[in-house]
Amino acid sequence: MNTIGIQIRKIDINDNGKKYNPTTSNLHNQVRTLHRKLKKNDEELKTIYVIEKDNPRKFHIHLLLYYKDEYNLYNQLSRFIGGNSWNKKKDSSNLITECIGKFGEIDLHHIYNEDEFICRYMNKYEQSKSLI
Repeated sequence: MNTIGIQIRKIDINDNGKKYNPTTSNLHNQVRTLHRKLKKNDEELKTIYVIEKDNPRKFHIHLLLYYKDEYNLYNQLSRFIGGNSWNKKKDSSNLITECIGKFGEIDLHHIYNEDEFICRYMNKYEQSKSLI
């Protein structure tokens, strides 16, 4: 199985076209929906996630995914945020793949050391949750 770390900053748009940041309960529901859609084509998928606070009303999601179908992963993630092109960028010593869409942005971190990713990005303020 392959492992990848993901950071998602999600934006929602109301009926009037105004952008707003989703609540934590809304983000929990969106992560479960994303997991369910990914799992349709990748039955061995496992998701570990945590929602963290940026500032008083903004949140982002960190995910650790164990997957087999890379095409399915990229396709569902780009659909999740309404994007279509993936770009690579260099962040300090890591190579990050990003997709910016209508409903937010996604950064993919290729994992070389799983424990380091968990310590660096997850479980800082809140315990992570697992979806199988």
